[in-house]
Amino acid sequence: MGLEVNKGDIQELVEEHGQELTTNKHHEQQQEVMEISSPEEEEKKAQESFTSNEIMERCKM
Repeated sequence: MGLEVNKGDIQELVEEHGQELTTNKHHEQQQEVMEISSPEEEEKKAQESFTSNEIMERCKM
């Protein structure tokens, strides 16, 4: 009582594994794209961030 494996089974397994790797790679690339900010977003972040001196000055008002 052994397992029977033919070339078709092996090919199917290889193709499924390749598709899975491709999907994972695509997901990783999507995350990288989401992490990259546009210049406008970077400028907005810079405007929203303050140094500790700026915060202290604003608190004195």
